[in-house]
Amino acid sequence: MARVKNHTKVKEPIRLRAKKLANENESLYLDCYYNGKRQREFLKLYIVPERTKEDKEKNIQTLKLANAIKSKRIVELQNEEHGFKTSSVKSKANFINYIDSFVENLPKDTKGYNGYICTMQGLKYHLSKYKGENITFKDIDRKFLADFTEYLKVAKVSTKAVKESERTLAQGTQWNYFNKLNLLLNKAEREEIIPFNPVDRLEKGERPQRADPRCTFLVLDEVKRLADTPFRMDNLKRAFLFACLCGLRISDVRSLQWNSFQQDSKGNIIAKITQKKTKGTLYLPISPEAIKQLPPKGNNIDFVFGKLPDNSYIDKLLKIWAKDAGITKNLTFHVSRHTFATLSITYGADLYTVSKLLGHADIKTTQIYADVINEKKRDAVNAIPSIIK
Repeated sequence: MARVKNHTKVKEPIRLRAKKLANENESLYLDCYYNGKRQREFLKLYIVPERTKEDKEKNIQTLKLANAIKSKRIVELQNEEHGFKTSSVKSKANFINYIDSFVENLPKDTKGYNGYICTMQGLKYHLSKYKGENITFKDIDRKFLADFTEYLKVAKVSTKAVKESERTLAQGTQWNYFNKLNLLLNKAEREEIIPFNPVDRLEKGERPQRADPRCTFLVLDEVKRLADTPFRMDNLKRAFLFACLCGLRISDVRSLQWNSFQQDSKGNIIAKITQKKTKGTLYLPISPEAIKQLPPKGNNIDFVFGKLPDNSYIDKLLKIWAKDAGITKNLTFHVSRHTFATLSITYGADLYTVSKLLGHADIKTTQIYADVINEKKRDAVNAIPSIIK
């Protein structure tokens, strides 16, 4: 079988390599080392097993073409180094590899580091589901981005990037993925990999919008009505009300163990939680009202709320509970988290404190709750009837 060879001992900036495929073919690609960074360009050329004379001849011609492309790329790269502008090499670099490079070079002391890594991994997974792993910068234009927005609307949640659930991505998650994609493209523009960021060419409706919780939180009266309404699954009822009073995500509620609780010097209860989403450690004060929702204490390593159903079934049960309580809002554990945030701000907590309690890496994420509360206040003031005839 014909083999990829580099005929010079001089270290080349671009090398021709082959990747073995499951069908026994070898996919040819270029390894480009530019400014200390590695980029790949898959050529969509393949070396096939040499079972016949024709196969051998085909491989010879394929290698000739691949080496010709390689020579052209080296010339283009040298032109750029000597001040002749060309974006061919850079624009054909693999975007998935660019994400990997960004993650590898992200300082560990970056604010919200674990959340960044988690989001980037999710973005990489969904881009690969959307268009495969051979996405180049040149492929990412306005249509690519607009269609990716549509893909995100129906994409399924994936917890380990290999196993999908039946739930679609939350609006906030869609926005977060696209926001990180925009960040990467802005970085690529600054590095002159692309001439401009195509996100700037999108209309408002062609990109995900930030989640607006104005209809996805409960007021205190609604929380009380839920507490007073019988529910068939006591541990789930307690878990939801507990989340309304402390703001934990469903993933953290599931993994909460009795040994997570500690008592400070003043006798206050604090929960030490390693957040599933961000991997960050959260020391969360537990209010007396939240403590009332805890079931009878079990062994230290027992899960506080036992084994809860899967999320899709939980959503169905919460819908029935809400209907029985006379609440028309669509209950999910996202709603319980939003409820904690809005109740805290309504009753006087400052944004910084609420941000820390929610485990937000950026206070801007928490600001949206304050905006909603302020709008509700304006609505209340504007609802006062005129006193002048």
